[in-house]
Amino acid sequence: MLERLRYLTKRVNRRGDVRWYWQRPAFPLTRLPDNYADRLTRLQELNAIADAEKATVAVEITREPMRGTIGWVIQKYRASDDYLGLAPNSKKTYKRFLADVEKLGMTLPFASFTRRAVVDFVESYPRTSQRRIAGTVLKVLTRVALYHGLLAIDPTANLRLRRGPARERIWTGNEKARWLASASAAPYMVTAFRLLEFTAQRPADVLKMAWPHAAGAEISVVQQKTGARLIVPMHPILRDHLAAELRSSMMIVADRGQPVSYYKFNRQFRRICQIAGVDAEARDLRRTAMVNMALAGASTPMIASVSGHSIDHCQRILDVYLPRNRELAQAAITKLAEFKK
Repeated sequence: MLERLRYLTKRVNRRGDVRWYWQRPAFPLTRLPDNYADRLTRLQELNAIADAEKATVAVEITREPMRGTIGWVIQKYRASDDYLGLAPNSKKTYKRFLADVEKLGMTLPFASFTRRAVVDFVESYPRTSQRRIAGTVLKVLTRVALYHGLLAIDPTANLRLRRGPARERIWTGNEKARWLASASAAPYMVTAFRLLEFTAQRPADVLKMAWPHAAGAEISVVQQKTGARLIVPMHPILRDHLAAELRSSMMIVADRGQPVSYYKFNRQFRRICQIAGVDAEARDLRRTAMVNMALAGASTPMIASVSGHSIDHCQRILDVYLPRNRELAQAAITKLAEFKK
């Protein structure tokens, strides 16, 4: 039975429906019938054809793939400025999905990506986030193929790539206090928290901050995702915290003299959240900092100069997350009263 089920892959789409595929390296991903008996028959046929082809045709693996093949398009994309300019984390993610595309068959013509093949490939991933990235990777490869005249139409046009629900979490003052108390045994995590809380940067950028970047009362930031260069003035609490820190490493966030990886930081952050009873994430501190600056009276351009967002994007974030509450209304009336005086 195991011999008969070679290269059988099961996938569950976003509606919970089960789909079966034949997924064999160097061959296109193929949808199989839903009926059990028909599925086994078709699976045997595909394996027999593939076995015969491998037995009679010697596939020569070369460093330079043949023009127009999937391998050739991927090679062109990896050499492009678009790929080389990706942030390290984005490039790492793209590598995984490019490897999945390669498994479909490096020597197959890229034109074999028909509309149905594109949809089947994207929907073979069980999670929404995976399907979105898979579709994005196929789109960028298709642009390369179109540029080189390998396709007449774009099979990825109007591809429905759903995004997961947006994060709407804002940290409260009480939650911050509980988290910091629970993290007292890990000073480097407290330092990371303070940087996140008062610089409105992403966790990956905070972990890359070095002591030479913290000159005087400012921190220089180069955002990995966008390449934006920022000068962020230090909040007094952050400035006092860093002044009391022992510099055992070039990196501001360091554990026993060693830089802290994103994986280690994220694991520790979640563990501390569990201890503190806080249902929030590190990335939520960036949004919280922006909202708090707005509540304090900072304008959208002011906040954008700290977070690194465009002014329009910053305003959209505030429109969604800024609470329309009694405290905010009272502050507005107070400012109006002061103006009238």
